[in-house]
Amino acid sequence: MKPFTYLVPLALLAATAQAQDATESAEPRMPAGIGGLDEGQARAPSADWLLDAVDDEERFRRIQIYAGGTYEQMWQIGYRYEQVYDAILNENLELALHHWGKLRSVFNVALMKRPNRTPNAELMFLNESWGRLDDALRQNDIDDSRQIFLQERVICMACHVAEGMPF
Repeated sequence: MKPFTYLVPLALLAATAQAQDATESAEPRMPAGIGGLDEGQARAPSADWLLDAVDDEERFRRIQIYAGGTYEQMWQIGYRYEQVYDAILNENLELALHHWGKLRSVFNVALMKRPNRTPNAELMFLNESWGRLDDALRQNDIDDSRQIFLQERVICMACHVAEGMPF
């Protein structure tokens, strides 16, 4: 057996023992990676992370941190976009329509968080453009659905470029 094979389990054992020691000896605390949490505590940190906050303003701040920016919504949009693509390729337009509708809902949640992106998103994607693919899917038109989906992809990328987010 190669020496590396022995090193990995030994390192894992050492890290586990170290973590157990830290857990047994340390008091609960807020993470250092988010500023202001300690100052916003009314009592010792517990699983009641919102109720432990000093007031509603701090609770809302924590909820906003938790909800984050648009990265979760953009991940879901990407996932659903792939599902629409796969469903169209598999000629399952009912499934494509389901994901296309969910994609729109998630997109609007992202825009609620980043309202400065709403004008371009609605103009370029969510209004007329989004409706073209929705109509083709509802009409069960496979050829139009495929063609319009490819146009939607170009529009998505154009919106990304317009917003300075080319990836």
